[in-house]
Amino acid sequence: MDDRTRYLWLKLLTILGPTIFVAVAELVRDYYLTPRFSPATVSGIAVCTTLVGAVIFSWYVFRAMERLETERRTYKEAVLSLKERERIAREMHDGIAQNLAVLKIEAYKLKDSVSQLESSTAVTEQLEVFDRLLNQTYLEVRQTLYDLRASRRLDEGFWPTIERQVREFERHTGMLVQLKPLEPREELWSELASMQILRIIQEALANVRKHARARRVDLECVREGRTIQFVIRDDGLGFKPGTIGAEPDHYGLSVMKERAEAIGGHLMVDSQAGRGTTVTLRIPAEGRGTDGGKGKTHAGG
Repeated sequence: MDDRTRYLWLKLLTILGPTIFVAVAELVRDYYLTPRFSPATVSGIAVCTTLVGAVIFSWYVFRAMERLETERRTYKEAVLSLKERERIAREMHDGIAQNLAVLKIEAYKLKDSVSQLESSTAVTEQLEVFDRLLNQTYLEVRQTLYDLRASRRLDEGFWPTIERQVREFERHTGMLVQLKPLEPREELWSELASMQILRIIQEALANVRKHARARRVDLECVREGRTIQFVIRDDGLGFKPGTIGAEPDHYGLSVMKERAEAIGGHLMVDSQAGRGTTVTLRIPAEGRGTDGGKGKTHAGG
């Protein structure tokens, strides 16, 4: 159930709830209490019931309003965060990325010039290392820029954005990614959850690119009752569970878990050295309608 639907239900409850309560109370009073109890007893029961009902109703309404306000504030903060990421991406593109592109060209020219000189083997080997590191850095920056801007494309729909992300990952890394989206392609979660899920998938793929040395990645989404499960599995090096947290920002797990908890979900990581890593995200399903995987009002910054 999205925010608009919940707000509508809350509005109807606020308007009709007291009226229905009073009508039912009067029926019970006239047809059940009055024939059996004295007027004073009936009045006492009516007053107590009204007080208890008013307290319960007010508590429920204000609790629902607080929950909606918290979600609205969280969504607003997420939108501001995405706008800041877009600003950083623009600055990186105008600065670092363009400078790296120029350095790549100049390194190629230098290597070509040195290769024509005599006794240049050692220098050429050093330039090869330099060129390789420069290319790797350039690809890392390009992928980071794409990740920073990917949320802006959520207005195309969640699943088209994920497919684009997967194809871009394959193009940059040469790894095969097998994507199995939810069938039918629904978005059974909120707009805020779409952004957080996208970030978790991006972080998981970034970990594969940086650490796993994998050849294949499987990205699967399935529904199990009232739970949606995303699984990102690779056939790479894996790691010992005890090493998690040994390095600063190791695999970005803390950030991924925080994102999962922010949308009421849970993140699990299963890995063994030499047997790859599996990241599982479980979130509660919400009753949003089918729209073919295309979002309605996703914030994109």
